[in-house]
Formats: sequence, structure tokens, C-alpha cells
Amino acid sequence: MLKFTSEELEKFKKFQNIKENSWEIEKKLIDKTIKYIKYVKWIPGLKMIAIWNSVAMNSANNESDIDLFIVTAPNRLWIARILITFIFQILWVRKTNKFHKERFCLSFFCTTNALNFENIAIENDIYLYNWIFYLKPILNYDSTYEKFINENSKWIDITIQSNKYKIQNNKNEKNIFLDSLEQIIKSIFLPKTKKTFERLWRPFWVIINNEMLKFHNNDKRIEIRDKLIW
Repeated sequence: MLKFTSEELEKFKKFQNIKENSWEIEKKLIDKTIKYIKYVKWIPGLKMIAIWNSVAMNSANNESDIDLFIVTAPNRLWIARILITFIFQILWVRKTNKFHKERFCLSFFCTTNALNFENIAIENDIYLYNWIFYLKPILNYDSTYEKFINENSKWIDITIQSNKYKIQNNKNEKNIFLDSLEQIIKSIFLPKTKKTFERLWRPFWVIINNEMLKFHNNDKRIEIRDKLIW
């Protein structure tokens, strides 16, 4: 069971400059997320959209982007990824190499089959522990956030407080046409994605499989752990 002392968690807060409450910058970026999620919440198979990293941890600054963690139903991963990316692109709010301030970083998708993160954790993963603790669900269909916490409570000693940003709804669908569309989109974009992965020399922090797409290119979990724990 992964567990950290109060002293270790306090060291993490100081290291990440985490504030006890959201300041105006975090509130502004959370409000922006709520605003723009309205344009994508209809997407088939979408189960949860949550904010993570600096905005969720109350450690944002004036140059921060907005990292989103997006969960879909099984066999809807690529549909959701392509549609959300396209919509945020045409709305001019998607993060790019040139523009990142207050824009959405779409680097982490998974399905409800991959809610347990134990297999992607490193040893003494204090960052992932806090990543889960501070996660702020903005859109939450079919109690997906609660299922996520329940799955990870099997291997993390963690207690999550209620989150006022959660929006509860019910969203179930089964559609043979969408199943076929998922496979078509996957067949087009998966090879391109894997080629990019190969060009990057297969970094351990990038995950590409049928249940998870994790592209965040600045994974500092080992560095943070070694500074705070070892």
C-alpha cells in the first residue's frame, strides 16, 4: 500500500508551491475549463474530464496551461481524442508549441478499463499520489470519478474530500456505428502516433495502447521523488 508521512507530503507542497486554496489565477482557469467543456460534453463515450497538474494543485502562475485528464468508455478513446482535439483547435484554445498560456493540454486519455494506475506508478511515486489527490473533476458521467478513486484506493492509502466542481450526469450509449467509427479512426491515427513515439526513442512516460494514451513529454516523477524521498 503506497503511503507517505505528513512530513513528506508537506515537503511536496513546498516543492510544488501548493497553496491551501485556489487563488484568482486557478479560479480563472477552472472557470475557463467549465466554459469550454460545454462544447465537448456531448461527445459519445465521454465519461470524465478533470484538471490535473498545477491548476488542480493550486500552484499555477501567469504562464500556466490547463492539463486535462479525459476518460472515455471502452472503444471510444480515439473518437473522443480526435473530436476534442479538433474542437479545441478550431476554438483556438488548444495548447501548441508556440502558444501554451491558459490553453488546454490534451496529453492524457484513458478508458474506464484503465482507471487503476498502479501499473504506471514508479516506486514511491509521491507525484502520482498527489496527482490523484488533487485531481479536479469538472465533468463526471456515471460516477466515473468515484470509480477512479475506488480503483486507486486499492493500492494507495488516500482519502479524497468532496469536490465542488463535479457535475453529475448519466450518459450511457451503445452504438454499432460508433464501434466501427472508432476502429476506422484508430487505424488512421494509431500508426502515426506510434511513429512519433519511435522518433522520441520510446520514453517510459509515453503510453500508447488500446486503453490509455499518455503523451505528457515532461514527466519529472523520478526527479521529484529522488529529491523528496530518497
